[in-house]
Amino acid sequence: MNTRSPLKLFFPYAAILGLAVTVYASTAGYGFVFDDFPGILNAHMIASAASLPQAVRLLGEPWRALTQLSYALTIKIAGTNPQAFHITNILIHGLNALLVFGIAQRAAGFWMATAKRELFALTAASIHAVHPIYSEGVAYIWGRSSSLCGSFYFGAVLLVMAGYRSEDRKKYLWYSLALVAGFLAWKTKEEAITLPLLIAGFFALAGCWRVAGGLILLPLGLIAIRWNDITRLTLNVRENQSAVLAGAAPVLDRFSYSLTYVKALVLYYLRMFVLPLDQNVDPHIEPVTTVLDPLFLLSVTVLIVLLVWSVVSARQNRVISFGLVALLVSPLLAYLFMPLADVVAEHRIYIAGLGFDLLLASLLTRSGRYGLPILSALVLVLGLMTLQRNQVWANGFTLWKDAEQKSPKSARPHVNLGLAYQSAGASDAAVAEYLHALSINPKLTAAYVNLAGIYFSRNDLTSAESVLKRAAALSPSLQETYIDLAIIELRRNQPGEALELLDKAGALDDSYLIHLYRGDALTQLDRAEDAAREYDQAGKLRPDLSELKAQVTERLQKLRQKGVIR
Repeated sequence: MNTRSPLKLFFPYAAILGLAVTVYASTAGYGFVFDDFPGILNAHMIASAASLPQAVRLLGEPWRALTQLSYALTIKIAGTNPQAFHITNILIHGLNALLVFGIAQRAAGFWMATAKRELFALTAASIHAVHPIYSEGVAYIWGRSSSLCGSFYFGAVLLVMAGYRSEDRKKYLWYSLALVAGFLAWKTKEEAITLPLLIAGFFALAGCWRVAGGLILLPLGLIAIRWNDITRLTLNVRENQSAVLAGAAPVLDRFSYSLTYVKALVLYYLRMFVLPLDQNVDPHIEPVTTVLDPLFLLSVTVLIVLLVWSVVSARQNRVISFGLVALLVSPLLAYLFMPLADVVAEHRIYIAGLGFDLLLASLLTRSGRYGLPILSALVLVLGLMTLQRNQVWANGFTLWKDAEQKSPKSARPHVNLGLAYQSAGASDAAVAEYLHALSINPKLTAAYVNLAGIYFSRNDLTSAESVLKRAAALSPSLQETYIDLAIIELRRNQPGEALELLDKAGALDDSYLIHLYRGDALTQLDRAEDAAREYDQAGKLRPDLSELKAQVTERLQKLRQKGVIR
């Protein structure tokens, strides 16, 4: 009979949630950075948040539907205030730390002596709450894709473990709920495809080999069902035009990517778990082109040792074996088969952290009566490191200055730091950063386009035209360059040339800007009625933009004052 008081039963949960909230509370006041702008504050997302039915339609999106829905609902409820997004991320992380606690409790109940169970579960959850490797998944709003996926991923694992020793009726209820959680994880982020492998590992350790074998086939079935979507996604990822234009390295060929990823998996990701120093939003990973590369061979050796350790531990210490399975077949495995321009991104490691949490907790419980003092010291050190790392995510300046210092060979930090300066009105500093980026990589379209914006503000149309033509030559499918060149022609009172450029932009995609500036060109040609139709169309495409509405209203009012339209 359990004689523990309700307060003692509640304490671990409060302590874990308190740790998670404490180390990330300061991030609630941070702004949007990096991919938050194109990913969250884009036209599609804003339009989807206009009403609840429109937001729910995001569930029909083929990839990351629930992640997009979460952004749209946040906008619907709280607007585009970044504080609401950050608070949501903190709460998701707190929930995940509690789920890790539950998983650790269940694993300890299966495979660990009673005296060690409480410390084991508390340690695993506390490590997850405060480890700095999770900073990008929490302090960075766009990192929600991994942390939210983690909520459903961890939830599915916990539900399976709960159902394993339940009575028949409850067993099927738990397993059904686990299936729903797994589906939601998949709808949140595609890296959840590895979830069946982890659950298969659990059943294998529990001696249910037939169930484990069936679950291993599930990812293959998902791949077969979604093969066309996966193929399209792979092609889009490989092209990765926006990231490459913004300074990311081009995607490696599949062979080189796989070799490079194996090296990064061990020497960056796994190293960061053990020694979380020099974290970086844009780490430079030297490509591996041959299997004889010493660092690649070292990484393979480490992975083989971990694999052998997991097999050996399956008989001697199943908690260790389960932790290693959680680490090795986590979403980190999925990224081996999906070449990305960024070989490393720290938020992708979020779910894999479950394995490390369990491994470190298992090792710590062997320290006997020193376990709790060691845990306290470890939580303090890791918590302070997380507080320090979180400061980097405060704004674009702190983020990209940090990356610039740590990745001097990378052009992207200079491009993004230049954009931060440009947004703050420090145009001279911005120009210096863009030129620095171009000295590293002279094919950065984004740097030329951003420079053009600065030259526009200085009314230096000749310089703006020069860099825009360079951008158009490098990226002929980039609509923005043609629109900006058209604006130059409008300022020069050359409406015919402007319309030709806008037609090129329109052939790539429709945009309210095209119609707005077509209206200006037609106004210069004294085609007032045609201009009015273009202005109306611009407003219809983006009725959510108050600034656009004011611009359209002003232009139409001028035409009415001239008496050329009613």
